[in-house]
Amino acid sequence: MKRFLNTLHLGFFLAYRQVLRSSRWATFLIVFIMGLTFFNLVATSGFLVGIVEGSSRGFKEQWTGDLFISNRTEKPYIEHSQDILSALSSFPQIKTFSPRLISGAKFEANWWEKRKEEDANTVSNQIAGIDPNKEEATTHLSNYIAEGSWLTENDSRGIVIGSNFLKEYSVVADLIPLLHDVHPGSIIRVTVTAQGGALSDLANNPLVKTDNGGNSSITEDFIVRGIIKSKVDFVSNRAYILDSELRKMLGKSDLDMSEISIVMNPGVDPYYVKTPLIENGFSNYAMINTAEEGAPSFLVNIKLFFSIIGTILGSVSVVVALITIFIIIYINALTRRKQIGIMKAIGVSPFAIEFSYICQAVFYVLLGSFFSLVLIFAILKPYLDAHPIDTPFAAIVLVADPVSVAIKFFLVLFVSIIAGFLPARLIVKKNTLDAILGRNK
Repeated sequence: MKRFLNTLHLGFFLAYRQVLRSSRWATFLIVFIMGLTFFNLVATSGFLVGIVEGSSRGFKEQWTGDLFISNRTEKPYIEHSQDILSALSSFPQIKTFSPRLISGAKFEANWWEKRKEEDANTVSNQIAGIDPNKEEATTHLSNYIAEGSWLTENDSRGIVIGSNFLKEYSVVADLIPLLHDVHPGSIIRVTVTAQGGALSDLANNPLVKTDNGGNSSITEDFIVRGIIKSKVDFVSNRAYILDSELRKMLGKSDLDMSEISIVMNPGVDPYYVKTPLIENGFSNYAMINTAEEGAPSFLVNIKLFFSIIGTILGSVSVVVALITIFIIIYINALTRRKQIGIMKAIGVSPFAIEFSYICQAVFYVLLGSFFSLVLIFAILKPYLDAHPIDTPFAAIVLVADPVSVAIKFFLVLFVSIIAGFLPARLIVKKNTLDAILGRNK
């Protein structure tokens, strides 16, 4: 055992002396190449997954919150909504929440200019009834107002419409019917439908119509206060008015809601709230999901796809690292084969020589990886978290999970050990006399 430790110590000493006597520029270049290789291994998959992660964060920040409660598929609204809201108010772990009432609606602009049906300036989409203050505290949607302003709590005639309603903002304006010539200050006519004649108390209103199925519809005019533009389609595909106004239009006498977005205090696991809600039986009346559980399925599938692509590209980086280290160590050992022959002749263990080159390879990888990790975790990731790369699809961030990065680091380290050992072994196993005389046999 002592002899083996002495061999390792000698190999480490030989590696230390060789690195110390090497050209500083050559050492810097090798470390730079290894650092760049490891950075590429982490950053390639990190940016690919970051595209989807940026979208997921957008959904979480602007739509679902940390915990999202929505109506069950067989029910149009969340039953016992007020009981749920009362329960939410009792949790100290919750920072804020915003209940919303959702309905389908038809929107029409400039109807007074319509001479025939083909001239209709209409679109059908969702309308959300909200409390502007609660919604702002929860999702900060005012940050995404492209024109005009956000709703105020007493603005019963105001409406904020999503940019996906408008031709001016859409990239598929020629493929689907959208509104045009709509700006802050424009008047929009909104029509919603209530089931089973729920609007009987408004029967004398000339804007109320009832079809043969007993469904009543009411039309109201609103003034556009702002246009909201977000990369989250669920946000840009909605119009927003006061929940009290939408409730009147729907003829709803109860206070049931369609969805509730909940934001937890920093560092609090949403399961601290989800679990008690389920235990109290509220899951019988609503779907209760965390942001991850409630994420759209297409985002989950894309994230998995990009992760696979990142792994494939990362594997190429590992192969590049293997080849790079192999060539560096092989050339290094080849130029020193006379010294290697002399060391073998005076009794230096072949394994000590091989171990010295393994140490050199590990040194280059450790130093290069260290600088890459500093660049990723101390500079690049914090900056991109605060200032994501803005693209039409999403705000891209860099995803660098410490566990995943550690696995990649040990993978590169393992590859470097192999890449350092193989070329050294090829040189060391040559005949000692041939190595000393420089003969190629």
